[in-house]
Amino acid sequence: MQSHDAAVTSAHATNRQAYLQLVIIILGVFMAILDTSVVTVAIPVMEHDLGATTNQIQWVLTAYMLAIGILVPISGWMTEKVGPKRLFLFSLAVFTIGSALSGAAWSLGSLIAFRILQAVGGGFMMPVSMAMIFRLFPPERRGFVMGLLGIAMMAAPAFGPALSGYFVEYASWRLIFYVNVPIGLIAVPLGMMWMKELPHHVSGKLDILGFVFSTVGFFSLLYGFNEVPSNGWHSFTVAGFLTIGTVCLILLVITELVVENPVIQLRVLKNYMFSMSLLITSVINIALFAGLFLLPLYLQDVRGYTALRTGLFMTPAALLSALMMPISGRLMDRIGARPLGIVGLAIVAYGTLGFAHLTLYSRSGDIQWLYILRSVGMGMTMMPIMTAGMNTVPQELVSQGTAMTNTVRQVASSLGTALLTSYMTTQSNIHQAALNWQVTPMSATADWLQKTIHSLQGQYGMSAAAAKQEATTMLMGLIGKEGFVAGLNDTFYVSFILAAIAWVLVLFYGSAKERAARRGHQALRDSSNGRVTSAEANPREVRSLPAPRLSTE
Repeated sequence: MQSHDAAVTSAHATNRQAYLQLVIIILGVFMAILDTSVVTVAIPVMEHDLGATTNQIQWVLTAYMLAIGILVPISGWMTEKVGPKRLFLFSLAVFTIGSALSGAAWSLGSLIAFRILQAVGGGFMMPVSMAMIFRLFPPERRGFVMGLLGIAMMAAPAFGPALSGYFVEYASWRLIFYVNVPIGLIAVPLGMMWMKELPHHVSGKLDILGFVFSTVGFFSLLYGFNEVPSNGWHSFTVAGFLTIGTVCLILLVITELVVENPVIQLRVLKNYMFSMSLLITSVINIALFAGLFLLPLYLQDVRGYTALRTGLFMTPAALLSALMMPISGRLMDRIGARPLGIVGLAIVAYGTLGFAHLTLYSRSGDIQWLYILRSVGMGMTMMPIMTAGMNTVPQELVSQGTAMTNTVRQVASSLGTALLTSYMTTQSNIHQAALNWQVTPMSATADWLQKTIHSLQGQYGMSAAAAKQEATTMLMGLIGKEGFVAGLNDTFYVSFILAAIAWVLVLFYGSAKERAARRGHQALRDSSNGRVTSAEANPREVRSLPAPRLSTE
């Protein structure tokens, strides 16, 4: 029994150390994701204060996104080169410094430069955090732990818009950057004290050619997608950058398959579960765009909500999704990702289909209920699918796997933005044109127009010409809103189809290898929780218990 007690004590010590490090990781991830969700709301105010045009101020967002897109693909190689702890603390420190400088920016140029500095920290933060979690915790605990990380990932967007709206309305936009500084000042010293360096190794020199193709390829691809909403798919800028990006990524694949020490390990894609997780989460990320970005447009442009009210409206759904994360993680540890994906994506599909029937006068309570339902389904689905895929990745490829996961997520989000925004704009224009054609002298719309003209003349004493102009403006505004909502409904219907496709893919998401990895260490976990196991009943079996490990293959 002495050896058993020693094993249990060692396991508890290991758990405490791992969870202390998890606290630091969650603080860093929360800070990085909070920053991405608060900046968007403040863009109009920053544009005015810095004397910038709309096209210029968008680079505050674009530069950050592009810098992250360049850094995330090589984060796996960097993690193995300098070590997870060093890279994480470096990212945390740089992000904190970049936040402080962004808050103090004196011009648009300085703000963009400091945002790029922020991105140097933020780009490495998420992949290295996931890599550390998958090394610190064995497979049968990862679902719950990734659920805890998911709380930070969902709580930050929940508080971000409301917090940003409050700062913009009652204080200064600079506080959206300064709010990160105290978190960083706490997290960096704690990380230096509590975090332990994990094993890492890179053989050979940096794959320069792969690095160049990766940098140019992902930069061009993301920039091209980013320009689609403004310039359209057929513009020279979009076509040129998408072509350059595609060619460079093809050359990247060829290069990484032949060099001895590739900067991006493509052989991780040979893993069925991991590749399926990338495919499913990509489809979900594209579908997710409609809820995260188009619903606020509906609330503000059609329903007249302020930025603060929009943030508060969306907060309950994000909080419930965050609450769902650890629950789904615990369930994933027990029953696997597929059952959760089947139920969760069915809920997402139902909620998304409900959004495809919005009107100018939809009840706010109905909209919020659908959004809550959709968010809970997402909280039930995303982390278990990602975790199940990573559980089957060998330990030596964990850093590369997390880098590829975050790269694919970044590209899928940008692609979703480009595709769905373009589709919504096209459909809105089509619906608006159709509504305009319906305005004939004998139509109900013409009858409404005449009544409005007479009402304006009678109530406000307008002349016939002024009343006609005002009524026509009101009619065009209503037609514009009707067309926008109709286009929005079409886009949500496409998102519903994508959610349905992801649901079908989840039916094929499972493997004996993943189940075996998830159920490993069960005897040690039970004994660590104080349960009576067969090993306790037979002391001879205690010697065969595996020693507690911080990571597993």
